[in-house]
Amino acid sequence: MGNTWIIGVISLLAVSATWSLETGYNHNISVISHTSPFLTSTVPLGLQHGVIAARSEHFHLGNNAILKCSNKTWSEMIYTIWKIQLGGIKCQISSSNDNQNLNTCNDGKAMLNTSRGESYLQIPGFSKRDEGIYHCESVYKAGSYASNIDVSLIAPPNVFAWLEWEGSRQVAVCLAEGGKPAASISWSENWNSTSTTTLNLDGFNKVESRLVLPEGIATGNLTCAVIHPSWEEVHMVTPGIVIPWRLVIISVGTISFIMAILGGLYFTRKHPCRISPKAPQSQDYVEEVEPYASYIQSANLIYNSSAELFT
Repeated sequence: MGNTWIIGVISLLAVSATWSLETGYNHNISVISHTSPFLTSTVPLGLQHGVIAARSEHFHLGNNAILKCSNKTWSEMIYTIWKIQLGGIKCQISSSNDNQNLNTCNDGKAMLNTSRGESYLQIPGFSKRDEGIYHCESVYKAGSYASNIDVSLIAPPNVFAWLEWEGSRQVAVCLAEGGKPAASISWSENWNSTSTTTLNLDGFNKVESRLVLPEGIATGNLTCAVIHPSWEEVHMVTPGIVIPWRLVIISVGTISFIMAILGGLYFTRKHPCRISPKAPQSQDYVEEVEPYASYIQSANLIYNSSAELFT
């Protein structure tokens, strides 16, 4: 047992040194988890000392991701260490057969065991922030094993297709947006087409293919085919005629203006403006004014008479 410990530790140190000096990875192995509760590694897990491998795995958005370092059970294993690097942030999760456990990730990731005693790393609710390099080191009684796993997100794109005019030419457009990795687009007709792929700020891809249509060609049977790793079948889409938004806005504005005028005319017809007749002058007011006028007239006569006496 003592020799086994020494061999395992020496092997682990050699594996760690190899990983720290490694600058590239071989991503020729891809594993996609759909319904199986645990991923089965496609890399042969030999029993020889210092086995090291590299692979890439993809997980769907929101799924619980499962990563296995080796197929050994805890009856054979001594300890397992996961070293995780996500966007420049590093953390570590480890477990040993003497219950000396460590978890510095603090983001929900945890090392768990199957009913058979196999160790695995669980990533709950996989999202883009969980993409990165996952390095595992496992020491067991017969040797050691290490793996560099490039873990990334797989997300299906939203697909749209339409017809539009580009000057005097009619163009069919097929768009696959929000996918990861980028989708592949092809047309049912081999005419002049161009495709562009753009990486959005959110890390998802936008692929647009534009097909210039020959003059006078019928478009009823024209389709674009979109292929993506998250789909088992090819998505076929038929472009439809799209009315420009500017024309829609102008049409809606014009109709609203006409409806407002007709509504105003209808309201005016139902409720015409009526001019109220001038109110007659109050008789009481006339009667109150006449005594005052008589008083003024009498005062003027007295004043005139007095003036004649002094002339």
